[in-house]
Amino acid sequence: MPIDHPLSPGGTTLAVLDTNVLLPPRLSDILFDLFLEGLYHPRWTKTIEAEFIKNFGAVALAKSKAQRHKFAAAPPDPAHIAKANGRLGCFRSAAGPEHEVLLYDQPEYESKVPTGVNKGDIHVASAALVLHGLSHGEGLSDKIYVVSSNLVHLAVKDMKAIGIGVVSPGAFINELNNAAPGRVERALLKTANDLKAPPFTQSDLLGLLVVHGAKATANFYSKKWKVKLPERGPPR
Repeated sequence: MPIDHPLSPGGTTLAVLDTNVLLPPRLSDILFDLFLEGLYHPRWTKTIEAEFIKNFGAVALAKSKAQRHKFAAAPPDPAHIAKANGRLGCFRSAAGPEHEVLLYDQPEYESKVPTGVNKGDIHVASAALVLHGLSHGEGLSDKIYVVSSNLVHLAVKDMKAIGIGVVSPGAFINELNNAAPGRVERALLKTANDLKAPPFTQSDLLGLLVVHGAKATANFYSKKWKVKLPERGPPR
């Protein structure tokens, strides 16, 4: 089946998903349903997986701010690690072995990361550089993104200058919806329909989009579905 990635006509859209967009359960559900609709290919690394496991309890399981601080301060709970690995297993199964970016920790790529990138995020930028190098080395018209909720540490302008788009999850969703609204709608409805325990309504979905910066997309479907935007967003 030919690839039809609307952000990369004639090529492939590859997105390095940072830990902070993989961790929030409902956000990552949306991002993977967008992938399953054939809109892009997700990529990540072993370092991102390690960060995911370390922070899973505090981000994905904590029920309150106090509990979040408690989980973050304590060594990872074995039960939390098991749940994190289960979630990662779902990600890997969906994306296939191609999800893993290799060589990102090699000097060949780390040395090309712009100096404005925070030290703790060099591995994320370097992974995108690996993908960029492979794509351009083969003469492909691919588009490479980093999708992250921590843009301030990723030297957005400097990364753009070397051909890599660094965007928030909301901006990424907005771009996809602008390019292929019918396919994005199918993905979003799948997310809402698949989540049963607890239920995740269309209103919850729109609120989540707003929380993560996809307000344009939320407004678009609020009007189309005739669903009012909630005053407060749902759990992330």
